[in-house]
Amino acid sequence: MQRPPPIELRHLHAFLIVAEELHFGRASERLGISQPPLSQQIRRVEDAIGHRLFDRDTRNVVLTPAGEAFVQTARAVLERLSSGVARARDIATGQGGRLSVGFTPTTALRLLPRIVPAFRAAHPRVEVDLVEMMPAPLVDALRLGRIDVAIMRDPSPAEGLAATILDTESYVAVLPEGHVQAADAPFALADLAADPFILFPHSEESQSVARVFALCAEAGFVPRAAQQVPGWQTAISLVGSGMGVTILPEAVENLHLPGIVYRRIASPIRSVIAAVRRAGDERPMLTGFIASHPRDMPA
Repeated sequence: MQRPPPIELRHLHAFLIVAEELHFGRASERLGISQPPLSQQIRRVEDAIGHRLFDRDTRNVVLTPAGEAFVQTARAVLERLSSGVARARDIATGQGGRLSVGFTPTTALRLLPRIVPAFRAAHPRVEVDLVEMMPAPLVDALRLGRIDVAIMRDPSPAEGLAATILDTESYVAVLPEGHVQAADAPFALADLAADPFILFPHSEESQSVARVFALCAEAGFVPRAAQQVPGWQTAISLVGSGMGVTILPEAVENLHLPGIVYRRIASPIRSVIAAVRRAGDERPMLTGFIASHPRDMPA
């Protein structure tokens, strides 16, 4: 590549002011310098280009054809620099850039629709990408840097990751409409001890399954698994078909599905929704995303 001529940005700015005024006296007043230094700056630009940019006499100053062409270049350079400076400042302060947010399906039912619009309203120049995954691939994507933050339920403590609690939810029993416990009578989880349960495989990345078993243990029984399924949507479908019952966080109540009844479980055991990030990642854009929820989980 050919080396660019040694033109300073202040010289470009001075050139544009003279090109606008076509008068060295008025241009020097706008720039706050005397005419001799201004003339030297214009001469340096002309020396770098190798051609005159202005024709001038005692009365008139006009742009040469080379000067008219260089006005566009000088303006584009300064505008691009100004835009680059603004973007760098936005990124440094968390007001601009791109944030990739991974999330598990049930967090999209209630929490995610509140957080993302609020963040976008406060940070309109930040582009937010949303990626839905199950817990294991979500954690892998976070570790590999494919996403910036993971919104997930009941994350297990993990080396190199830090979690901030965003919200907690109680649990509900998900029952088929014809179930004897689906009526409005008082409900106790212990009443489901004899029912077959639709359960989820154990996950090292999430403690959600362990909390379901803890709820059942608190009610005095171990759930009898009728079927293991990978996700809550399949579980609810199987419940609706009469294959069993299941336990899910209360956010699923937002799904008004035919043939399904939700009964609240009275228990201090809660489902925790957390924002998980790489430990030490304190970028303003990321911390701004979770700033309103400052309670950190222990490592």
